[in-house]
Amino acid sequence: WLAAQKAGLHEVPIVVLDLSDNEALEVAIVENIQREDLNTIEEAKGFNRLSKEFGYDQEKISKMMSKSRSHVSNTMRLLTLPNDIQSMIEEGTITAGQARPLIGLSNASSIAEEIIKKKLSARVVESLVKSKKQEFSKSKNLDVDILNQQNQLEEMLGLKLKINNKKN
Repeated sequence: WLAAQKAGLHEVPIVVLDLSDNEALEVAIVENIQREDLNTIEEAKGFNRLSKEFGYDQEKISKMMSKSRSHVSNTMRLLTLPNDIQSMIEEGTITAGQARPLIGLSNASSIAEEIIKKKLSARVVESLVKSKKQEFSKSKNLDVDILNQQNQLEEMLGLKLKINNKKN
């Protein structure tokens, strides 16, 4: 109807559907998700509602919405972020691309604040998160005594080195 008005049409072909209340709700959710002014979190909530209330899997949602399955999956994953970060996305303070690398991080909110403060791009955020994950996994896997030995040897030799501690 809106498109017809913009095009100056006074008559448009229509299809009348005889739907149950449940079917009407389903159609309303699908139409709502297709609005242009929807933010990513609203879209994710719509996808999630189709999944929870109507049992749609991501593949069916992607075909119905003419989106890739990865888009649907990545969008729905944003709902696993803390509420404060979801609010930041809804307000437009950060983008979904900036927030996506934060999924699953325990310190996601503090990194989100850093993103805003330093006005980091999505690519920079991805690199930042990747390096923080690598630092965490290195410190998690290494024994403190081995790290101390490694640091002492580096100072004595003036070289960067890594001690690999294996089972045998």
